[in-house]
Amino acid sequence: MNEMEKSPQYASQKLGTVYTGNLLSGMPYQRPVKDWKVNKLVREWDDRLADPVTVSRRDGKLYLVDGQNRVAALRRMNGDKDLMVPCRMHYGLSYAEEAELCWKLDQAKSRLTLAQSITALKEAGTDEEISAILRLMEVNGFKWTLDKDIPGEYEIRAARAALSAYRLLGQDAFDRMLRLLAGAWQGAPSSLKGGFLSGMALFVKTYETELVDRTAIKRLSAIDPEEVVRRGKTDFSTNRAALRYARVLWKKYNCQRGGRKLAYRFKIVSRILE
Repeated sequence: MNEMEKSPQYASQKLGTVYTGNLLSGMPYQRPVKDWKVNKLVREWDDRLADPVTVSRRDGKLYLVDGQNRVAALRRMNGDKDLMVPCRMHYGLSYAEEAELCWKLDQAKSRLTLAQSITALKEAGTDEEISAILRLMEVNGFKWTLDKDIPGEYEIRAARAALSAYRLLGQDAFDRMLRLLAGAWQGAPSSLKGGFLSGMALFVKTYETELVDRTAIKRLSAIDPEEVVRRGKTDFSTNRAALRYARVLWKKYNCQRGGRKLAYRFKIVSRILE
């Protein structure tokens, strides 16, 4: 590989063709291939509407940045055999730049879910907000596993709730919320669900000057997170999940023996989430 191909400073692109058998795909920044999408493409295929697939030549290999479903559809229509397909070949992109390009292409086509968009930005490492959230999670022992259907301990699947919590609290208070979560419930999956995270963020925002971390962890650890989830789901007095779960945490916190009781003040702070 020449220097032009290695350095992003000289990144270039050109139209051409590529053999699908030489393509590497399934990168973490990509959306997974879906059978129903492939089937739909096969049924409705029109060569006039098909865009070239996007390929990155990096370290002597060809990475399929965009077009996994199209390639799968073309192979299926070719008897499940590899074939030559039109492509836009990029030279000089790093892995992070590939991830960013994938995200930009999908944004232009309005195809990404929030979780998929965040995943692409995580891999690209170019978004300051996403990078900060990821760093704080890792420092506190958590993983942002947006692609897992059933997350395990210390794995946060919620995309919108985590992002909203960070924006509500800011870096320092978000870091504090994660420390409280880890200290009180040791990464229990039920304490990391979207509604629970939203409620915890509102709870911390409302009482951040009154909470003493050591005392708060002791009192919160006596609360069953699964019960918080159950009660939060069955509270129909408001359609705002953050307020429902925050009120359960507040009630359970005040039920613990000893220590100062927290006055109800969610009506004031909850406006921030609207």
